[in-house]
Amino acid sequence: MSDDSAAAMPVPSEPITDQDREIAVRQIQRALAEGQVDFDDLDDRFGAIYQAQTRGELEAVSADLPLPPPPVAAAAGHPMASTSVSLFGDIRKSGDLAIEGELVFVSLFGDVVLDLATARIADGSKVSVYSAFGDATVILPDGIRVRRSAVSLLGDEKESLSPPVAGAPTISVVRFGMFGDTKIYSLSRVPEGRLQKLWRSLRRS
Repeated sequence: MSDDSAAAMPVPSEPITDQDREIAVRQIQRALAEGQVDFDDLDDRFGAIYQAQTRGELEAVSADLPLPPPPVAAAAGHPMASTSVSLFGDIRKSGDLAIEGELVFVSLFGDVVLDLATARIADGSKVSVYSAFGDATVILPDGIRVRRSAVSLLGDEKESLSPPVAGAPTISVVRFGMFGDTKIYSLSRVPEGRLQKLWRSLRRS
């Protein structure tokens, strides 16, 4: 083996970058959608990704999974409109999104479903959801710190969040609803049943 080839090989002790973490997170999420990882495993895997400091530690998180496709340069994600309004229909957002600043979602009779599990979330971002007669569901990446404020006049409030990880971004979630439920989950805490099936179907499409 030449010296050039040896220099090109990844070194287990080499420090990792934020892009390396993003690629690792997306590999775990892809494995989850394909049924190779259980929801019960996400807390440990995502926690290990955010805590990893070297390439060897990061690679150990997914060592039991099939090799991912060749990595591509991480883009900033699709920017979202600062305000989304619907009177009679639902508002549903998911995919490779960029969350930055304050985003406001307003619905009169429809539900608001924000799947931000694979979004790139800037530290200090804020998501505000206002609805009169619909439910609001927000699914967030594991490990991030969540500040939340929710008011539901005649609806239930349900939330289940994974432990925050040092160095992960912080997002604020504000919700005001009159007759709908409020549901805020970390990805690994999405309850079994319909929501898990919905998440898997979106990720496979």
